[in-house]
Amino acid sequence: MTTDQVLAHIDSEAIARDTLAFVEVKSETCTEGPGSDFLAALLKREGFEVEMDPVEPGRPNVYTRIAGVGGGPTLAFNGHTDTIPIGISTPPGRDGDWIIGRGTEDMKGGLVAMVHAASALKKAGVKLAGDVWLTGVIGHEAPEGKKEGPKRLIEHLRSGKVPADAVIIVEGPCAIWAASLGSTIFNIEIKDDRGPIHTIKIPYETNPAYWVGKLLVEFQEREEAFKKQPAHPLCGRQLYNVGIVQGGDYMNRLPAEFKISGTRRWTPGTTLSDIRAEFQEICDRYSQQSGMHWSYFLEGEREPFETAAEHGIVQALLDSGETVSGKRPEIIGMGLVGDANLYANDGGVKTVYYGPAHQTAHSDHERVSVAQLTHCAKVYALAAMQYCGVAG
Repeated sequence: MTTDQVLAHIDSEAIARDTLAFVEVKSETCTEGPGSDFLAALLKREGFEVEMDPVEPGRPNVYTRIAGVGGGPTLAFNGHTDTIPIGISTPPGRDGDWIIGRGTEDMKGGLVAMVHAASALKKAGVKLAGDVWLTGVIGHEAPEGKKEGPKRLIEHLRSGKVPADAVIIVEGPCAIWAASLGSTIFNIEIKDDRGPIHTIKIPYETNPAYWVGKLLVEFQEREEAFKKQPAHPLCGRQLYNVGIVQGGDYMNRLPAEFKISGTRRWTPGTTLSDIRAEFQEICDRYSQQSGMHWSYFLEGEREPFETAAEHGIVQALLDSGETVSGKRPEIIGMGLVGDANLYANDGGVKTVYYGPAHQTAHSDHERVSVAQLTHCAKVYALAAMQYCGVAG
């Protein structure tokens, strides 16, 4: 079966029409059922059997298994059917090569490209050795989404119901995104037993605000130390940042409670256990020095992930990208965390991203290029052939 026969079945105008139709379906996080229904209908239209997995009432994951003849590894393509709120974003439409509207780039376009890739293999009569799974999940976008859909899929990855040997997430830059930092939201709480008394009665060095200032300076010092450490070659260096410093209710009352919230990101090789120990040491030390109660809790914890360049799924995307465009895709990493951190660590499956772009996601003028979606559909089809193997 020739590559040209497969690629000839990928129709850019059909991809454009389907992407626009998908974007016209409102599927915000927690009410993404209509988006899952659209994806299921698109798969059925292309002749695939579909399983709807009701993660929560009216919010199903969508799965399709394309059975191979045996003897090859299993590849899962994955994306999310939910979007952030539409808000005041540009209404769905088309402008030349661009499909515009909430969810075009993040990530309904990628899901459509995934379906068209599988359909091209089917129409060309390709018999793969290994299975291919097409999966769409709900509950991706935070903070409304709690990763309900990815967590359900992880259950199936671990149980063998979806026995994937590798996952391609169909979003992100048009490159092989093979590594991400780990990340957590940290919350440090400080409580002073004296309560909100008049500040005239206390020296400044015993004010919780004084100790908050010392902590913020320490974060700056840690940042400077991170800059001097070797960065990860793909996803960069470790990071501290602060988004909320909250305390006090009147200019001359002791701010007896403070909360500092921010993000901590770390490189592959460091673990969440190391990060917990780091924050525990900080709280223990400041509790002892200040005589106040310091505690912390973490939210949205994600371990780092990294898939080696030598792995078969990376090699399949490198070769397929070169066949389609004449040049091998770049292998990159990003500080951003996403579902790959979950599939790789909690699901135990090597994962990468390959998408049409990562330029306008979450903006009010979200858009995606039809040419890039067509490129992705071609790369997905050829990568499945190389990774899973072609029978005969």
